[in-house]
Amino acid sequence: MTEICGYEEPHPVKYNNFFWDLLLRFQRFVIIVSSLFVVASIGATVVLRYIFKTDLYGLEEIVVIFAFWLYFMGGAYGSYTRSHITADIISVAMPEGRMKSVIVVFSSSITFIFSLLFSYWGYDFFMFGVKMSARTPVWRIPMVVSYTAVFLGMIIMTFYFLVDLLADIKTMRGHFGQGSIKTEGSR
Repeated sequence: MTEICGYEEPHPVKYNNFFWDLLLRFQRFVIIVSSLFVVASIGATVVLRYIFKTDLYGLEEIVVIFAFWLYFMGGAYGSYTRSHITADIISVAMPEGRMKSVIVVFSSSITFIFSLLFSYWGYDFFMFGVKMSARTPVWRIPMVVSYTAVFLGMIIMTFYFLVDLLADIKTMRGHFGQGSIKTEGSR
């Protein structure tokens, strides 16, 4: 799809291999399908409720499952494009150079460590769903379907944060003369 409209992903690290491509295609597919389902479901609910004075019993359960997948795959995709929310005003305001690269690596390290922690919690959440065998009240859908979105989304985010961290370390090494990157501020 991105080839058709000429849009290029804003991620600084790109790999042209089967795994990378498959992961991105999976995320885009889940995001598009989930978005369409959530919008169509809410639209159908409004039409049925306010025009036909009826309701789709239990639809909310299904919408919540798709919303979980939308949120967490969207978060993972935001991690891929580096468009996720950050609080690194120092690295934005600083000029290019050694100090900025150190701060960026520090920030990327913290992000990766917290992402690992959240992935662990996502795993616990997923295993809780497996052990408890909880189901939705109306349709009896296993809750682990939603919990899987949390765990998988966090795993993918952690993967992208690791890729970003490694790229930032490579950039920092270049600023210190240990790599191939040379910028104006380097000596």
